[in-house]
Amino acid sequence: MKNNPIICIGATLVDESFRCIENPINGTSNPAEYFRSPGGVAHNISRHLALLGHHVELITHFGNDTDGDWLMQKCKSGGVGISHSLINLSSTGRYVAILSPSGDLFAGAVTTSFENEITPEFLNNKKRFLKTASLLQIDCNLSTTTLDWLIQFSREENIPCIIEPVSISKASRLQNVDLKDVLLITPNLDEMNALTGSIGDNNPATAIQQLLKRGVKYLWVRKGKNGSDIYSSADHFELAAPDVNVIDSTGAGDASLAGWIHAWIMKNNPENCLRYGHALASLVLQTKGAIQQKLTKDILEISFDKIN
Repeated sequence: MKNNPIICIGATLVDESFRCIENPINGTSNPAEYFRSPGGVAHNISRHLALLGHHVELITHFGNDTDGDWLMQKCKSGGVGISHSLINLSSTGRYVAILSPSGDLFAGAVTTSFENEITPEFLNNKKRFLKTASLLQIDCNLSTTTLDWLIQFSREENIPCIIEPVSISKASRLQNVDLKDVLLITPNLDEMNALTGSIGDNNPATAIQQLLKRGVKYLWVRKGKNGSDIYSSADHFELAAPDVNVIDSTGAGDASLAGWIHAWIMKNNPENCLRYGHALASLVLQTKGAIQQKLTKDILEISFDKIN
């Protein structure tokens, strides 16, 4: 595990959360509490995997600015390798979340030039390093051409590949990409429809079967408070959402994927991987920001024991 890194490729951002004191209202100013933390899908996943003792390398973009310096220091102090990341004069990305008093996302906005930075040309120069991966985790902040390149690379090199769709608009980048042999994709219901081009379809079974026929080995459909389903061509497993007091929902989905990857690397079956995902998500839902800084294997095991 130490000699073969999990390589996470995707966005690293400055996360800014505004948790409204009362239910937020469109078109007006809403009093809120402010919190700033490191974020971005691949960053969040890599940080939690490092806390769990895994050898993790992050390929991402940092701007040569104050925010970029701050994020790089957070990665280094958190045990995440960043020596293969790109640093240039493009601004560091930023994500802003407006949260309800219960911690649920009301609206979010992101600004980043990330998809134009991590390109197939850039990654082609990293091939020797990429071949050392025990697993590739990629997110749809990458461009369609880069996603296609990475999926094809993982297939040719027989390296497990996991994809996080990120959002509805970014999930659509995978509509026409060959997904054969992808280990896992993790959409919610709306992202799944975007993945298949079936926007507005109220029957998710069609999209599920389409993605499995495209060669995805496991499909993890996230349903928020209604829990999760994981599908393969042979099986279906459903798990209820953990019952927790939500402080901040930022990064909970990223944490759940980190939990799944941790369990998969430790040779668990997909059902237990899903339980570990819920266990880590429950810890982050009770935390300000996207990272549970006090995470250890023992803390995750305690949380896992509470998952039905």
